[in-house]
Amino acid sequence: MVAEKMTAAPPEAVLGVILAGGASRRYGSDKALAKLDGRTLLDHIIGRVRPQVTELVISGPAREGCSTPAIADEHPGQGPLAGLHAVLRWADARQLPLVATFACDTPFIPIHCVERFHAAIGTSLCAVACRAGELQPTCALWRTAALASVGAALASGERSLRGAIDAVDAVSVEFDARAGAKGDPFFNINRLQEMKSARSWLEHERVSA
Repeated sequence: MVAEKMTAAPPEAVLGVILAGGASRRYGSDKALAKLDGRTLLDHIIGRVRPQVTELVISGPAREGCSTPAIADEHPGQGPLAGLHAVLRWADARQLPLVATFACDTPFIPIHCVERFHAAIGTSLCAVACRAGELQPTCALWRTAALASVGAALASGERSLRGAIDAVDAVSVEFDARAGAKGDPFFNINRLQEMKSARSWLEHERVSA
């Protein structure tokens, strides 16, 4: 595997948010705390995201042993859009202009996401990752100014991030397959079988190195 070059956060302040408020029903336990290569998925994401942002928080409940601050959903059980709305409100109150979101179950997330998003967002309210023509709605950079639009979408009954992205002026940013399980940098672990696949990929990389 070709090592990626770690990049710094963009000049504008960015609040990084790890989306970890789901119930993990398909995994059978809290997948944020599931171990991959001796580290929790949450630790993998923190390590890849922290250098890209100004501040870092978790959207969802606080986890024991994790020092990263947590922001609870204002409307628990109403999906990831409710979590996004809560962190946009949090960022707005602190005058942070940008919010970058990442899923807690994507341990191979690119380490240059925020830089790519910042270069592409322009005057749009959102820049979202795309791979092979498919949007990755949990990996995105939002302008805090999108708060009103996200709030309106939530009030209308929308619960998905994709629905909110469709409702605002958004741009997509294409990522290639340089990293991740089976070449997918957005490979997400929802089930035990997917965790086994991720472990096998890492072991293969070690053997091939």
